[in-house]
Amino acid sequence: MKVSILGGGSEVGASCLHINMADTNILVDAGMRMHGEELLPALGMLDTLRKPDVILVTHAHADHIGALPIVHSLFPDVPMYATPPTADLMKMMMKDSLKILEQRSRETNTLVPYTEEQVNSLLESLLLFPESGSLRVGNVKITSYRAGHILGAVMFLFEGEGERLLITGDLSFKAGRTIPGAQVPHDIQPDVVIMESTYGNRAHTDRNTEERRLAEHVSEVIAGGGFALIPAFALGRAQEVLLILQDYMEKGLITEFPIYVDGLVTPISRIYNQYPHFLKGPVAHRIRKNGDVFLTEGRCKAVEPKERNEVLNGKPGCIVASSGMLTGGASSWYAERLISDERNAIFITGYQDEESPGRKLLNVADGLENELELNGTSYQVKCRVGKYGLSAHADANEMNRFIQTLNPTYTLLVHGDDEARSQLGSLIDPRFHPILVENGQSYEFEKRKSGKGIVGKRYKSNESMKLREKIGSLLLYQPENENNFKLVICTGVHAKTNSFICQTFKGKQVRVHTGQVAETVGKWNRSIEELKEAAGQVFTFVRPFLEKINWDALPNQILTLEDIFDALQITGIEDKLAVALALQSIPSENRHKEQDGTIYYKFDQNLKRQLIHFELPIQALKVNPASAMETVRNLLASHPRFIRCGVDDLGTKEERLTIYFDFPDAVSESERKELYDLIKKETGWTVSFSNSVRQDLLQTTLLRLFGSSIGSPSIHINERKVVVPIDRPNDAEKLINQFKKETGFDLQFKGESLPSLQNHVQKELYQANTPSKRLENNEAIEEAKKWALDRGITIYKTGIKQLNGQTIMEVHFISPEIAIQHETDLEELSYRIGMPVTFAKNPKQNEIIRITFETIPHTWGLKKNPSIHIDKKLVTVKLESLPDEAEQREISEKIKGETGYSLDVIV
Repeated sequence: MKVSILGGGSEVGASCLHINMADTNILVDAGMRMHGEELLPALGMLDTLRKPDVILVTHAHADHIGALPIVHSLFPDVPMYATPPTADLMKMMMKDSLKILEQRSRETNTLVPYTEEQVNSLLESLLLFPESGSLRVGNVKITSYRAGHILGAVMFLFEGEGERLLITGDLSFKAGRTIPGAQVPHDIQPDVVIMESTYGNRAHTDRNTEERRLAEHVSEVIAGGGFALIPAFALGRAQEVLLILQDYMEKGLITEFPIYVDGLVTPISRIYNQYPHFLKGPVAHRIRKNGDVFLTEGRCKAVEPKERNEVLNGKPGCIVASSGMLTGGASSWYAERLISDERNAIFITGYQDEESPGRKLLNVADGLENELELNGTSYQVKCRVGKYGLSAHADANEMNRFIQTLNPTYTLLVHGDDEARSQLGSLIDPRFHPILVENGQSYEFEKRKSGKGIVGKRYKSNESMKLREKIGSLLLYQPENENNFKLVICTGVHAKTNSFICQTFKGKQVRVHTGQVAETVGKWNRSIEELKEAAGQVFTFVRPFLEKINWDALPNQILTLEDIFDALQITGIEDKLAVALALQSIPSENRHKEQDGTIYYKFDQNLKRQLIHFELPIQALKVNPASAMETVRNLLASHPRFIRCGVDDLGTKEERLTIYFDFPDAVSESERKELYDLIKKETGWTVSFSNSVRQDLLQTTLLRLFGSSIGSPSIHINERKVVVPIDRPNDAEKLINQFKKETGFDLQFKGESLPSLQNHVQKELYQANTPSKRLENNEAIEEAKKWALDRGITIYKTGIKQLNGQTIMEVHFISPEIAIQHETDLEELSYRIGMPVTFAKNPKQNEIIRITFETIPHTWGLKKNPSIHIDKKLVTVKLESLPDEAEQREISEKIKGETGYSLDVIV
């Protein structure tokens, strides 16, 4: 087999391939370059190559058919085949191309590459590729496959004397609005694939997003009184744009506006209407029902050259005109007249050659150039410029997966610039021998002695089939030296290293060893943007998704992930990712990995209970600290008492959000409970409330209530009271109530006392009657730990505080109710450290809930986590049915003994 590259090898343009195979010679395409002095492929090579037995056309774009009139004049007796739509499109494209070439030759004083007679001769001799999709020429069988891209575009498979070659032409795997995506021929296993690489260095953005951006931006420009020009390739891209704009109007997503269609777009669209069976179902149905779907009457107007000035003097609208690169024709005429008005816009939707005016316009928009030259005149660009990804070419990852599927021995990369082909070549696995071909070169492949295939180390299709099955799947894996799991999509395999070639959501390629893969979540064939959004939500905060999962629906047996999805009736990607992530936290004895990589999970009641109540170390059960604090700040932005929030004991089991109020005593226990539950729901974090008081604001509040005549008040922080040195005024009760409401502090006037409050405070401050040596603060804290150990008392924290200029120690018990039971012990502690002792006034809510949860027997059928009522000193549990009265009494006494809280059971 010998492949010769006459053009379109290391470039986009002038595609032309000569194939010698099984003593049969085939010429595929003969296109033209859009720019430069050398418009034609190296047709001189045909003098040294064998005469073609047949000429084939992949599709009707100029860079694939532009030189065919010359080729036909060289070989008038050689049959030339194209699909029926391509043949009809060529008739229109070739005649229009001749007009442009004749105009260019007059402007540049050069010769026209070919004549009108040559064009007509070509079109008259054109043969239609058989409907069967198969043709035999000499010793070679030729089979066509749909290539996507544009109407009528095909790939060709050549088979002869044990050798196989696939030429892709231009490929598009994603279906647009007009035609289906490329047909992937499985199991043909060609020896050589010649594949385009236009976008070999890109990953396409989400098509729906790009369509929405284009429609909305066009509507914005027109609403502002300007014209939106969309230079579009007359064949393919223009039809897509027309459907997008009209569909958005039809659905009421944008306002109605006129669409002016100029240039070759109109006749090409009419040809599309003649081939509904080649188009996507919805478009075909609309054609059969309504006729023309592209130039809808009353909405789209086909414009003749003489009407162009009338268009620009009329109602603002959108102009869809060829050529797509602003190289000439109607689009460049409009661009000259619209480019200098900031109300107007030019929106680019397709590939732009490096030397084209369209590319230079994008450079202006990027600040790389200041002016744009159109038809020999320079213009200042003042209009709006935008670029939209409506590509009709496959991207790098799609082409890589295509090669993985075809499993060739050699892959020749054509139809792309050096950067695109180089990056695609590095992405394709080396076992497929990617080759960056050059124009003017020939590539020979030696036939095997067996007569089947060509010489070259072919990857055996029966090796590592399990690895290859993962292509297109979502893999949950654990990077080296990291604790958290990450998600990637598998785009290929590397059999030698037993690893997967994967892509992250940011388009970065990573290699993942099979041993790093924790789970395969399933295949993914939708947009990366959609997956990125879903995974971002789950891996940021998984709790909301897991709260909806009914783990009890799983049977107590061994299951795979797919079994779990079926049993839980899960179909959404967010829920699937959440479940897969949660399962990575279960104990090792409950999961087993087979040699083929399949994970089996062993479920029992205890494991399901742990999943239901979030008792396992599940990744992303809470958002990161910065997000948590931001959420709290947003939730409490309008709270009159809120000052700030912070994170305490970060990285430990006790890590929590701490909320600071100016006057914490003014925030009721019920409100704290509501805030606790809300923040837990929104962030996954547990919450504590600081008892710290802003004393300076107490003074400010007093000044606001009394004015400046009150003198210096006495603030008793520990007693939560303020004494003002004035006689009791007539409206004292009103002031006392207002002060209490705002600060939570009691207000006392000169000569008055609050005996009940003083007695209460006295009980909360413990000091030994016998004086003792005061220990240094750190020594006192260590001594407190020894005291608790000696007395068998559970404490959670100790701290040193200032109270009215006096240093005291605050001891944190599980609740004040338990603290009061240790009054004598607290007096002893005061003696041991030489300072007064008090206890924290807020209970440890999480501990009370945990102890209650662990104390409740499994047989009680706890329906959800216990809830705490601080004001009533109650912890409530909801059960499926009431337990035995004696057992309930026993459990209640045990909980109260450990927490100081009574148990309330409801069903």
